[in-house]
Amino acid sequence: MTNTHSPRLSPEGVAGIETATITDGIYIGKPLLRPEDARLLTGRGQYVDDVRFPDAVHCVFVRSEHAHARILAISSEVAEKMDGVLRVITARDWAAAGLGELTIVHPMPFSDGRPMNSATRPVFAQDRVRHVGDIIAAVIAETREQAQDAVEAVFVEYEDLPCVVDVRDAVSPGSPLVHERFGSNLVFDVKKGDQAKTLAALENAFKVVELKITNQRLAANPIEPRAYTCRYEPGDERYTLYGCTQQPHYLRRWLAVYALFIPEHKLQVISPNVGGSFGIKGNFPVEVATIVWSSKLVGRPVRWTATRSESLMSDTQARDHYSEAKMGFDAEGRIVALYVDTLAALGGYLSNFAPSIPGNSYPQTITGLYKTPNLYFRVRGVYTNTVPVDAYRGSGRPEATLVNERLLENGARELGLDVVEVRRRNLLAASDFPYKNLSGRTYDSGNPPALLDKLLEISDYPALRAEQARLRQEGVVMGIGLACFLDKAGTGPSANLASRGGLHGGYESAVVRVHSDGRVSVFAGTHCHGQGHQITYAAIAAQTLGIPIEDIAVQEGDTDKIPFGNGTWGGRSVSVAGSAILKAASQVRTKATRLAAHLLRCPVSELQYEGGVFRSLASGEEKSFRQVADVAYHGANLPTDEGFTPGLEATAFHDPPDSNDPQAMHLAVVLVDESTGTVKLDRYFAVDDCGVIINPMIVEGQVQGGLAQGIGQALMERVVYDRESGQLLTGSFMDYAMPRADVMPVLRTAFIETRAPSNPLGAKGGSESGTIGAPAAISNAVMDALWRRGVRHIDPPLTSERVWRALREAA
Repeated sequence: MTNTHSPRLSPEGVAGIETATITDGIYIGKPLLRPEDARLLTGRGQYVDDVRFPDAVHCVFVRSEHAHARILAISSEVAEKMDGVLRVITARDWAAAGLGELTIVHPMPFSDGRPMNSATRPVFAQDRVRHVGDIIAAVIAETREQAQDAVEAVFVEYEDLPCVVDVRDAVSPGSPLVHERFGSNLVFDVKKGDQAKTLAALENAFKVVELKITNQRLAANPIEPRAYTCRYEPGDERYTLYGCTQQPHYLRRWLAVYALFIPEHKLQVISPNVGGSFGIKGNFPVEVATIVWSSKLVGRPVRWTATRSESLMSDTQARDHYSEAKMGFDAEGRIVALYVDTLAALGGYLSNFAPSIPGNSYPQTITGLYKTPNLYFRVRGVYTNTVPVDAYRGSGRPEATLVNERLLENGARELGLDVVEVRRRNLLAASDFPYKNLSGRTYDSGNPPALLDKLLEISDYPALRAEQARLRQEGVVMGIGLACFLDKAGTGPSANLASRGGLHGGYESAVVRVHSDGRVSVFAGTHCHGQGHQITYAAIAAQTLGIPIEDIAVQEGDTDKIPFGNGTWGGRSVSVAGSAILKAASQVRTKATRLAAHLLRCPVSELQYEGGVFRSLASGEEKSFRQVADVAYHGANLPTDEGFTPGLEATAFHDPPDSNDPQAMHLAVVLVDESTGTVKLDRYFAVDDCGVIINPMIVEGQVQGGLAQGIGQALMERVVYDRESGQLLTGSFMDYAMPRADVMPVLRTAFIETRAPSNPLGAKGGSESGTIGAPAAISNAVMDALWRRGVRHIDPPLTSERVWRALREAA
């Protein structure tokens, strides 16, 4: 990794401090250890399920056994009389209380301007259920066991209806309709590019490759299941909700404004330690409104923690695309056109971020890092009788990368060209940035050729090809596959989001508060659930303030303590919240510098600051940062300048002018046993451009963690519903395979740097590249291994059974 930076704050005065940027220093760019690790690894963390009130009661949900059915009757009389049962709640109770519904924060209209067909996920199904696991009722009881017993006693009479779980079936004539009022299963139909020009370019291309690609449905499965505990205090009519969420303030807002109609300041949301999320704890979960409301109904704290099987049938899921795509090349292997037609399943209802993932994030990176002169892109969002889809690490970019990269490597092989050489002929150059692609996204900065060179260097690509040839002579089948791609991280400006109907901002907030002893609290509107915010944010603040990092404490996750923020998602924390912290810390240092100059009786321009000490260049007198802080709070000896007030604290916001574009290139090496179809991932190489890296150890860990999930998708993970009944067939870890240590290969990572222009840190996202690149790189590697056997494509996951069948069918 080269040129990692940190802030050099000029001693010339206020102007230099206020425009502080990251250039070099002590903390930034250093692999500093996370202070929370010892606490979490020794069992001293506090998660939602650890929050115990002595008088708490438990909630268990009655969930649909059917994928699609009318609810004819609900009888809860027996359950209500059972021991320990306090309340049984249904849609009738919710409606009688005049309560609201979940909301969509990213609507996605049809390309012709029509609004999307919007059906939000209900708190309780009222007249019809639309997926297995749909909530019908909630039982509140003294113990979890009593609530579970009572759930079994709630009688629901159904009229079973035909269902549709495959996205292709959902758009076929005569398909069962998930929501009859729309007249079809379409949510939206988005088109980009020029269809006529693209078809003409394909017609005249030297070579056209075509693929039908299924990007399978996935479950996130964080180690901590979703959990909520809420206590209502009737004296001041306040709710305190402990919830595992990525967005404490927005969860509060969604509950207060859209669902429960209570004043926001009467609801405190506390998100303590969170055991992973990957997106599923960032949406508006269907259960939480019941937990909050029922705490008032029964006058006791109410708890709910999902079981693992419950998570697999109720957590939002991901991916589930079917695409038919073509890529045309000239005789030299240069791309002349890309044509993509995708069906994206969104489940039985719309989760609140869901429409924008296939409708906005997916098309923005469909052409990847290649110059693509002609594009036609179409994506249709589709209802199916399955669990709703929403964000999962990568959110649209893994789907785009799989389509683009599989087409490119198949094209290279059909042209008889090396896959690296074809990439060189098509990659954007550093001088092409900023680059506007044909789907409308402008890439901010990058150097794809340098990424490729670094990847070839760390993998020793010529040696790998030589090894492949040697092993083939020995009867060992080895494959090498690449993936070159970009992410879309951070968030765009709030005004742009609002112009597209977005119900949240793109900014982030921070408070930097110096205490009277000179130590500092940093409050951020994001939330950490494994990203290492504490040490990363502390490094930015400490370097900006010029004080020891040990003097910085970071707080997140409590809406009564932190400023309103948009939370953690989409690789935005450092580039957006980190920039707000930099701004607030710079303002604090500006004020401290003015006060120090007053105390040392010299102009700011004659003041030197180093090592936490202000020194007058004229007299040699000194004041430490801690001494200045003490005076700031004593208030008796302050500058007489108008507007100079006691204290040493600043609040800042960063609303970025655009999101940022991390880029990466991956190379996978696989060994395939052709007799059994078994794929062994032998080695994996990844080179990332994450902009300026604050903590390289944490970023490397983020890349490796993402790779584990991407490898899981490539080789084993898949949510399966029975096509006829809609029953979930992968309802436990006996059937849903998760990656384990024995499938992880040797990982080698490296980084280059191009600064992001949209934030003063120059940082880009670094958390999602592993899930984006691995499915494509591993798929390409398996195709490389089996190309001579006539295999041209296998949909992930590349299980031994699928590979074995493909070999037999190609024989």
